[in-house]
Amino acid sequence: MRRASIGGSIGYYAFAVLCGVVMILPFLWTLSTALTTEGALFFFPPSSIPKPVEWDNFVKAWSLVPFPRLFVNSIVVSTSVTLLSLALCGTAAFAFARLRFRGSNALFVLYLSTLMIPTSVTLIPSFIVVRILGWLNTYAGLIVPAACAGVGFGTFLLRQFYISIPRELDEAAWMDGAGAWRIFLQIVLPLGKPALVTLGIYTLVTNWNNLLWALVVISKEEMKTLTLALATMTSAVLYIPPWNQVMAATLIGIVPVLLVFVIAQRYFIQAMTLSGLKG
Repeated sequence: MRRASIGGSIGYYAFAVLCGVVMILPFLWTLSTALTTEGALFFFPPSSIPKPVEWDNFVKAWSLVPFPRLFVNSIVVSTSVTLLSLALCGTAAFAFARLRFRGSNALFVLYLSTLMIPTSVTLIPSFIVVRILGWLNTYAGLIVPAACAGVGFGTFLLRQFYISIPRELDEAAWMDGAGAWRIFLQIVLPLGKPALVTLGIYTLVTNWNNLLWALVVISKEEMKTLTLALATMTSAVLYIPPWNQVMAATLIGIVPVLLVFVIAQRYFIQAMTLSGLKG
């Protein structure tokens, strides 16, 4: 039995290492390309370690696209979508997890059913609504539909975490005269911080990298997000883009979300450990 346990542990760690290597290889290849000279870009076979290392590609990449404006657009859109999603999902999850009302289970199933609808199916209806409201090429057109699109998953995630919070805390607060809003703000919300941070990180990263919706509703240069600008730059057909500088620009673009994850990773890990899938 001990040998079987050791063999299982070795297999588990080997599989984990393999998954880690598969996930980090694209990042390492991007970094290698970003440090490659223009003349060595199309050598075959390609070299995984560039010689010489061209650090000036990051300086040149800064001039490829208007990074300051793109960063502002991406930060405004991603942050706004994240905050709006947390507000909508947090209150809805509290209602489903802690309040008792007729039809709550049926309504929750309806919420979950929205997760089965592909994004491509709702793309045209969402565009028509945005156009009627006059939100094309605006922050509202980027923010509101994106926030609403993630309500189903976010509500499910937070509800499962809220269920794990003892109901005795709610009952004690009710006995002290606290209402539903006070219980939510002073008890459930602070205890649910790990799940909220997890959902916030997921929503922020997803919308920072969102290309499809921005491509549909944005046509003005000054409203483009960073992801849309990089995709537009590499879609040219009249010339071969400088791939080393494009990769350098891509690495510059992931720095903000990488910093957010590094800062908030302890909450992310805590939520993954404690939440479970109860109820």
